[in-house]
Amino acid sequence: MKLLIDNRWFGETGIGRYAHEIIKRKPDEIEVTYLKRHWKIKNPVSPWLLAMDINSSKTDLFWSPGFMPPACGLIPYVITVHDLIHLHYGSSLHRFYYNQIIRRLLHNAASVLTVSEYSRTELLNWSGLSPEKVVVTYNAVGADFCYSGIAYRPGFPYILYVGNRRNYKNIHRLIEAFGLGCANPEVKLVLSGMEDPELLALAKRAKMDNRIVFLGKIKEEDLPAVYRGALAVAYISLYEGFGLPPLEAMACGIPVIASNVTSIPEVVGDAALLVDPLDIEEIANGLKLLTEDNELRANLRQAGLKRAQMFSWDRTADLTWKVLNEVAR
Repeated sequence: MKLLIDNRWFGETGIGRYAHEIIKRKPDEIEVTYLKRHWKIKNPVSPWLLAMDINSSKTDLFWSPGFMPPACGLIPYVITVHDLIHLHYGSSLHRFYYNQIIRRLLHNAASVLTVSEYSRTELLNWSGLSPEKVVVTYNAVGADFCYSGIAYRPGFPYILYVGNRRNYKNIHRLIEAFGLGCANPEVKLVLSGMEDPELLALAKRAKMDNRIVFLGKIKEEDLPAVYRGALAVAYISLYEGFGLPPLEAMACGIPVIASNVTSIPEVVGDAALLVDPLDIEEIANGLKLLTEDNELRANLRQAGLKRAQMFSWDRTADLTWKVLNEVAR
């Protein structure tokens, strides 16, 4: 089989990591090729540009690791839809595009992959796809995310958040809750990404501007060490199709406080402290527990290590390549 892959999704993102882990486990008999032209994924005519490249590719099958399907094609295609975030937190144009373009084109896919049962249920309800067409292939964590190894030691204990700063990530409530729940002035809140004036202003109003630290862009190879150095990881997102950071943290032996909504409880099970992401007081109480209760942290550490072992890139890749092979036959 000769497979064409949409390589525009590659890079240091959750989808990029997912694609990398699948491709590096490619069966020997499959030949992989990539798009020759590159244009922005969010280009509104992307499905039609994709169709042009696919139809001139002389391949047997097309797979996109992200949500963008081609407008038409002479060969079958498989699409991975990680979530429906644009329907919940996108602009009115995003919602229109998803409802009028993406939803219709997904019906032409030979198979649609997704990364959690939550996302599968939401996708089926929204799209009207037949259930047998939508297959769950969970995300996982790589071997670098493990308990043993170098730990980041900045000279102070810290609660860590890893991720982007979009509104649904709920960083504002996290900062407010941290100010209420973490009384120990030595404990800091460490965020991935560059310094943000708006978040600094919020921290100042909460009288904790000297307790928030921005790490800048964290290199992939440095991320496990940053997890290992944390007192705990906080991930109180309002919406996720999977949510890799809690699983990465647990694989590194770090306790997690996370949202009790969308896919997150499915991923973390009973191995994390779950809170209502809309309730600042409940988040604050959870952070207080994690920073002050050594026994709780130890129990969550052990539970998290076991939970992380339930997710395997080998199993995910095997299932993905099985679906792709079946479609190509």
